[in-house]
Amino acid sequence: MVYPEFVPQTFRFSPRPNNAHLIHWREWNEEAFQQAQKGDKPVYLSLSAVWCHWCHVFDETTLSDPQVIETLNRDFICIRVDADKNPHIQGRYLAGGWPTSAFLTPRRDIIVAGTYMYPEDFRSLANRVSEHYRHNKDELYARMARYKIERGIERERRCLPKEGLTEEIPKKVFNSIKKSFDPIHGGFGTEPKFPQPEVIEFLIKESLFNPPAGETNVLDGLEMAQKSLDGMMRGELWDAVEKGFFRYCTKANWTVPHYEKMLEGNAGLLKDYLLGYQATGNESYRVIAEGILHYTGTRLYAPDGGFYGSQDADEEYYRLDAQERGKAIPPVVDECIYTNWNGQIISQYLLAHQSLGHKSASGGLEKATRTLNFLKERAYKKGHGMRHYTVIGEGGSTTPDRGLGGLLTDQVYTVEALLTAYQTTAKREYLQWATDLIDYTITALGDSTGGGFFDVSEEVTSIEGLSSREKPFLENSAAARALIRLSYLTGQERYKKEALNALRTFLDTYEDYSLQAATFALAVREYLTYPVRIFIVGRESDADTLALHQEALKTPSSARVSPHGKGLEASLAWKIVRVLDPATDPLKIGQLTFPQQESAVAYVCKEGACSPPLAHPADLRKFLIGK
Repeated sequence: MVYPEFVPQTFRFSPRPNNAHLIHWREWNEEAFQQAQKGDKPVYLSLSAVWCHWCHVFDETTLSDPQVIETLNRDFICIRVDADKNPHIQGRYLAGGWPTSAFLTPRRDIIVAGTYMYPEDFRSLANRVSEHYRHNKDELYARMARYKIERGIERERRCLPKEGLTEEIPKKVFNSIKKSFDPIHGGFGTEPKFPQPEVIEFLIKESLFNPPAGETNVLDGLEMAQKSLDGMMRGELWDAVEKGFFRYCTKANWTVPHYEKMLEGNAGLLKDYLLGYQATGNESYRVIAEGILHYTGTRLYAPDGGFYGSQDADEEYYRLDAQERGKAIPPVVDECIYTNWNGQIISQYLLAHQSLGHKSASGGLEKATRTLNFLKERAYKKGHGMRHYTVIGEGGSTTPDRGLGGLLTDQVYTVEALLTAYQTTAKREYLQWATDLIDYTITALGDSTGGGFFDVSEEVTSIEGLSSREKPFLENSAAARALIRLSYLTGQERYKKEALNALRTFLDTYEDYSLQAATFALAVREYLTYPVRIFIVGRESDADTLALHQEALKTPSSARVSPHGKGLEASLAWKIVRVLDPATDPLKIGQLTFPQQESAVAYVCKEGACSPPLAHPADLRKFLIGK
């Protein structure tokens, strides 16, 4: 859905002096490519980000070079795209990192692309591209046409029926992760060293599921996760003064960081340290989690709700000590509220409320629900999904620059947040909203023939002039996890079938993604493993209902259900909690039907078996973990 008040973005350059604005930049739109076709010129696409240190350096050096400016203005149609505001364009043209320089045909096909280049290298490449396009245009288009045919054949092959999901998938992903683990410093790979929060989540949760007989991978997984958590918090990736994590380190031992701080990255690491705290009881992990809550809840939190996207890198500032930093002007914050990243941080603030409870002074529940209200008011349209971002203007008003709707990433991570909010608060409005978004996602973004979900709607494809729709691996994996949760919350099997179709789409390719397959493997594990479902039957306003609900939420994911009966032994790493109010909710969920009681009771269910009614929080806790 493209909202009528959408106005194209203004260009954002380095905050330091530069001449990049002298290039004749155009927006990504049909008019720009029509000008390229009319002038028979190739397109220069610059993908940049407001937080990106090397993007700023690129603006100040290469894109400020007089000869570069002259060449680009003379021989190319130049388009500048903010990567954060346009993930659908980034997903198609990013060349390994930011800044990306991509030279395209007027038909939007890539001729060549790369990241940061020095002025002399960039001039040489631009001249070669211009020359090649002028003299070899027909051969260039013929080669691209052959590539598209081959790619179409490969896509059709991948849509053929595949075998089902098996336990071998998470095992294979685990072994791939294990090969890249750094046993000395923690983390994965050599350098530069990125945090990889999805990998750590997979390792922790995989360690908490029932291991196959004779396997030792479970202990290894938790050890790898702990080594990584310890390395990151003790190294320079962690800002010991103002809290929060930087984006990555250039050295394998977690030193020499790039100093930008991302809402997305801190959301992922907040989840990891909370899960690490639950799994091990390590108080230092709780302290780090509180630090992330403090940083994001102060520096990135907007006055009216919502979290800003990032804080700029500034090497000089972050090298100051605490007293000196207090006197200096802090790096610029990007006051743009991205829906997908806000969905991620909301989920983790709610997890913090469940995990830490009275131990946390962050006000996580209030900030999370307030941000959901903000997104509902300014980024949601019933039946049309979420739009991608909102910019807050002076006085708290929303500017016209409000982004596109119809992007998969926004729907998926908002649904994830809503399902967590529903389980945390028992407010049905969150479940209703999540169901509306999922149904929109299935209708507007689902592939009814091949399975899985496209990154953009057909409407966005048309308006943005995209040649095809893509199926992003990470977002499809996350969508599958959300669908599985929704299926167990509502008892509707159709959502689990959609999850299966999404996962089967990548059965031929998931091993190619290496570390990036962690979320896929976790989705497969959750698909194959029946969760522990805790149903609280009682009036929502009753104190007894609230007490049972709070007890169900705070039981740590590292605990296991005690062996009280056949089918009830299970890990609480995969847990669903729902409050059923007899006055407003049906007491039949899927194949389960619960009798109405005079007072609130809890039932713990695993597959077809449920516990007796448990009337007191202590009874529920004892049934769950034997204490």
